[in-house]
Amino acid sequence: MALAGEKVGLPSADEAPMIVMARYKQPLAGFLSILIVFIISWITWLIFFDPRWHNPMPSSDVRMEVTAWATVIGGFGLIGVVWAIWFENWPYYNWFRTPWKVGLVGTAINAVIIIIFTFVLLPFFNSIYGSQITDPYIAWFVGASIFGALSGSCFSFGVLWVAGTMYWPFFKIKQPKRGIIVWIIGTAIMILVWFLLFFPAGNRVATSEASAVQPITFFPSYAFSLGWTQWIIFFSLLTLMVFEYWPWSKLGRKQPFIGMIAFGACVLLGLLFNWLGRYIAQFIFDPFFQAIGGVPVDEVSQLKGWYMMHITYAIFLICAVVLVSLFFDNWPKKYSQWKNFLFRFLLVIAIGTATFLAYYLLSPILFGDTTNYWEMNPTPFVLWFLWIEILFAYVWRKWPIYRAVG
Repeated sequence: MALAGEKVGLPSADEAPMIVMARYKQPLAGFLSILIVFIISWITWLIFFDPRWHNPMPSSDVRMEVTAWATVIGGFGLIGVVWAIWFENWPYYNWFRTPWKVGLVGTAINAVIIIIFTFVLLPFFNSIYGSQITDPYIAWFVGASIFGALSGSCFSFGVLWVAGTMYWPFFKIKQPKRGIIVWIIGTAIMILVWFLLFFPAGNRVATSEASAVQPITFFPSYAFSLGWTQWIIFFSLLTLMVFEYWPWSKLGRKQPFIGMIAFGACVLLGLLFNWLGRYIAQFIFDPFFQAIGGVPVDEVSQLKGWYMMHITYAIFLICAVVLVSLFFDNWPKKYSQWKNFLFRFLLVIAIGTATFLAYYLLSPILFGDTTNYWEMNPTPFVLWFLWIEILFAYVWRKWPIYRAVG
């Protein structure tokens, strides 16, 4: 994964020489990129997934049924983007050398991957995994919850190992051979992690959406596994992209040691914050929402809300990392290293927290979510946004805010 930094970065394929440059200075280029991605995400959400448009009086079940598709499609789309990054948009990157043409072709390929996963592999998985469930929608929901978690396994453990080791020992191998090797390694890690963390977490005799996955007090529970992967993604992308492999590059000077240290450290940090996250939600977010007038329905809903809050908070922080590193080009860069890193870190936390709170405060108006803070589900929209965000950054190369040079 091309997580390029100023001092440590991944190799770029010789056969993909296109370089892009912002048409505007930072931070204006970053703000314009964010605006484009948000408008695209919001409009497509309104058209395809907003429960208010698809049913004038949506019940909780209908709301979940509509938005669940956004989660599935966004997750599978992220897998397709990761694969495009591993192959460095080969071979069409070299054929066109124009950002918008590369973006169109890359998006078309990404759409094919989504279609295969959504309408071929997912139904096949559901026919086996949910074969004992008589209700067709519940069978689909259980299967989608478990099979859709492939994206979490891929983006956490798979990407962390591949990106952390900087393609070691395949650094100098050209595309497509390098992409094929990296794809095999990353996909093998994805499937192994998914099989260990998510495959056992589904309830294969569920009778409702509420009983689709193992309860949060059971291990491996869906909430535990999902939270772990999301916090791993946050810490891995934060250190590899925003901190440019620091501090792991200080502990190990060569590969694969940098990647091994980064992998172990981020996995443990993800585990720690997955445990702390519930308490962050309980003692920080929960009192805030009650202070502004929110009232939990009951203790069970409140407990589920805490887990939903901390998991989605991690995803909002992931989106913030992508914004700071790819949209703002790790701005600023003019100060000493520790000052640059500190500012970027604070910027990530500020953007992630602000967008998290903004969703909970504005989502009933903007996205059609429920008005109860503990029953809100930000995952569908934020995952949809994250997919479009990374697709825009890596496949479209932030065109038209950026242009090809050379």
